[in-house]
Amino acid sequence: MQSISEFGDSAVLLPLSIVLIALVWRFQSRTAAGVLTVALALCVLLTLLLKVGFIACHPVWHTAVVSPSGHASFSIAVYGALALIAARQAPSWQQPPIFLVCLTIVGGIAASRVVLGAHSVAEVTLGLLVGAVALGLFASRYLRLRVSSLNPALLLVLVIGVLLVFHGAQLPVEEWIRAFAHATRTVSGACVLG
Repeated sequence: MQSISEFGDSAVLLPLSIVLIALVWRFQSRTAAGVLTVALALCVLLTLLLKVGFIACHPVWHTAVVSPSGHASFSIAVYGALALIAARQAPSWQQPPIFLVCLTIVGGIAASRVVLGAHSVAEVTLGLLVGAVALGLFASRYLRLRVSSLNPALLLVLVIGVLLVFHGAQLPVEEWIRAFAHATRTVSGACVLG
């Protein structure tokens, strides 16, 4: 399960996002690349804000959610965007398998976070919702844009290359967020309810 979970680490998804944005910018449209950038940035920002808020305030709020899953949120946003971009280039008969592969990857990452004990079902669900909102934002705009063709072979080679190079790498993002959240809780009284 650890190996599956690693496909959702920011050490993999950040380079994959950069490659995807660069490909869309170069071959499709700058507007589409901008929409993708905004959607992914929104996903990361909202996830960070929720993580800091819940981690900092969990002792006071006593919620079931301590830290929304960043693996889940960023995975559905990135792999979902990748699936939309790839499916848009593909014949209609190839589109369902593309979306099925995306759902399998995201579902595997989400399940792995629970099985590994990194997150609860509620935390993974919240992460998936955040990522789905970002993906929905991207899809709603991207699918209305006129974009040029993107070579599916190039897309596939670059995606597989990024996954091979970065799979297994890890960034200590959760530790950084926890340290910041604890510092925030110490400095502010924002977590006190009524």
